[in-house]
Amino acid sequence: MGCGSSDFDLFVADLRSRSRRLPENLVLMDTVDSTNRFVKALVERSLEEESTPRTAFVVAFEQTAGRGRQGRSWVSTAGRGLYCTWLQPLPIAGAGSLENQLGALPLLAGIGVCRGLAEFVNGRAGLKWPNDVLVDGRKIAGILIETVVGGEGEMVAVIGFGVNYDFGADGELPTPVATSLALETERPPSRAAVVERLATSLEGELGRAGDPEYTLDAYRACTVHREGDEVTCRIGGETVSGRFAGFDEGGRFRLETQAGLRTIPSGEVIEE
Repeated sequence: MGCGSSDFDLFVADLRSRSRRLPENLVLMDTVDSTNRFVKALVERSLEEESTPRTAFVVAFEQTAGRGRQGRSWVSTAGRGLYCTWLQPLPIAGAGSLENQLGALPLLAGIGVCRGLAEFVNGRAGLKWPNDVLVDGRKIAGILIETVVGGEGEMVAVIGFGVNYDFGADGELPTPVATSLALETERPPSRAAVVERLATSLEGELGRAGDPEYTLDAYRACTVHREGDEVTCRIGGETVSGRFAGFDEGGRFRLETQAGLRTIPSGEVIEE
């Protein structure tokens, strides 16, 4: 059964009942091409008007042109998922240098979404590097982080994430290796409960951007990778295989290859 306007109205009503526990600047949308694209345009317009963007949280019931990492499309059927973007001005007050915050941001965003979802699936959520959230090896959420820089050097992080809510309950999954909250819980929480928990978790983790020791320890605790695991990484147009050798102090992926130890600042672990 598909989701219609009545489902969206119920979703909005439930979120309004939780307003005290949600960010002050919460934007709800029935449909949008992409929440990240919407937020980036909002930020760019604000910067052009020399106005400082404020922290905000945008949630859509449907995306018509959702995007994932590496330019991939993200299936965004109405009501089947939760499609969100967190707008975060940088630097975060009291959280250390901008350089350190930029390094911590992808790790903390992953931790926030992973821990938020873990509460609904009996702690079975984990992070596949860099920031796909898995439940027992199947993808339930993905994160796409972009930045907008103003003419005077102002910087804003645009943290987009999509969560599979009831894909597979009575319809097809977006990919063969995906799962959803409907499949992983006996009684799925309401959409609004998930949004509330994700917002609270993400906000709390981003507030730790000035604590690199906490960030790395928390990311290590969330990862699905174990030292010695055979893995394959895609780095741009290159594919490299080897044994996982842990994360360095900046959260970069270390891979023991036939050619020696390689530290990978950006890329992704892929399924073979």
